[in-house]
Amino acid sequence: TPNTQKRVFLVAKASQERDNLGMLVWFPNPSIPETKLDEYIAIAKEKHGYNMEQALGMLFWHKHNIEKSLADLPNFTPFPDEWTVEDKVLFEQGFSFHGKTFHRIQQMLPDKSIASLVRFYYSWKKTRSKTSVMDRHARKQKRDREESDDEGEENSCISPGDAEFEPNKDEKKEPANLAEKSVHVKKEPQGIAGRNLHRAKKKPPKGMHLNADDVAAMSSSSPAAVSVLRQLDMELIAIKRQIQSIKQHNSALREKLDTGVDEFRPTEANQKFNTRWTTEEQLLAVQAIRKYGRDFQAISDVIGNKSVVQVKNFFVNYRRRFNLDEVLQEWEAEHGVEGRKGLDEEKMEVSSEEGTTPVPSENQTELISQLCVRGIKASTASSEVSS
Repeated sequence: TPNTQKRVFLVAKASQERDNLGMLVWFPNPSIPETKLDEYIAIAKEKHGYNMEQALGMLFWHKHNIEKSLADLPNFTPFPDEWTVEDKVLFEQGFSFHGKTFHRIQQMLPDKSIASLVRFYYSWKKTRSKTSVMDRHARKQKRDREESDDEGEENSCISPGDAEFEPNKDEKKEPANLAEKSVHVKKEPQGIAGRNLHRAKKKPPKGMHLNADDVAAMSSSSPAAVSVLRQLDMELIAIKRQIQSIKQHNSALREKLDTGVDEFRPTEANQKFNTRWTTEEQLLAVQAIRKYGRDFQAISDVIGNKSVVQVKNFFVNYRRRFNLDEVLQEWEAEHGVEGRKGLDEEKMEVSSEEGTTPVPSENQTELISQLCVRGIKASTASSEVSS
C-alpha cells in the first residue's frame, strides 16, 4: 500500500541520517562540580593513562556517574601515543636534514602520513628550544668547570702577550682619531647621480687610514715625503718583527700541545659511566655522530658518562632505528671521506649490560619533544697573522 511504502522510505531515510551523523562522546552536565570533574580526569590520566577525551567519553558512557566510571576505567586500555620516542627522534633528525620537505621526512617514517607529520610539526614547533643540544651540553659542562675552579684564578694577571698589544691598540686609535678630525668630507651632490657616486665609493680595508698632515707634507716637498715614507717603513719593519715573535711564540705553544692532555685527564676511577641511555643522551649521540663520524672517543667525550664501548654498541643497536648510516654518509660527504666497505658486516660484542637501552619513560618522552635539533654544521676557523 502507499502508506507502507512511505513508512519504509521514512525508516530507510532515518537510518541513513543516523549513519551519517557522528557519535556523541561527551556532553557537559551542570550537576557535576568542576572540582570533582578535575579530580576524575587527574585520576584517569595518572593511574590509567587516559587522555582527557577518553576519560570524558567514559564518564558520558556511564551517564555522568563518576563512581561507575572510576570502577570501569581499569577494564579498558586506552590507545597509546602514536608517536613513540624513536619516531620523534627520527622526525627531528629528518627535519634537520630536509626542513619542511615532509615527503622526504616521510621516507624515514613510512608509517606516518603527511597530515600526521604536519600536525606533529606544529605541536613540536611550539615546544622546541632554539639552541642545539650539543651547544647546551657544552655550555653546561663549561659552567660546571667554572664553578669548580678557585676564585683566585679569576683575579689572575694579564698574560705578557696581551700586555704587549695594549699600547699598540692605543697607538692605532690615535692616528685614526687624528684622521677623523683633520680630514673634511665633501658633501655629495643630491639626486640620482649623487646616489650612484656614493654607492661607487668603497671603504678602505680595516686598519688602513690617511693622515691629512702626512698627505700635505708628501705633496708639498720631496724631503718631507721621504721622511714620512721612511718613518712608515720603520713602523712596518717593527710590526713585522712583532709578528715574527708572535709566530715563534705560537709555534712553541703548538709544540707543547703535541704532548696531548692525557696528564690532565681525570683517572678512570673518577669517571662514572652510566649504562642507562636517557632520551637526551640518545639525541646527543645522534648529533655527535653527525659531527664526528666514527670518532667514538670524541663522541664519548661529548656525552660525558658513556664509554667508547657503549658508544659503539649504541651505533650497532640503533643503526637502523635512527638511520645512522645516512647520518654517517652526510658526515663523509662533508669531509670527503669515502665510505668503508662492509659496513653492514661489522660485528661487535654487545654485553648484556652495555648493549641494552631501556625504553624511555613518559617524562623523557615529553623531554624529547622539547629538544632542539637544527642540524650541526661542521666548520673550522683558523686565524693567521699575515705579514
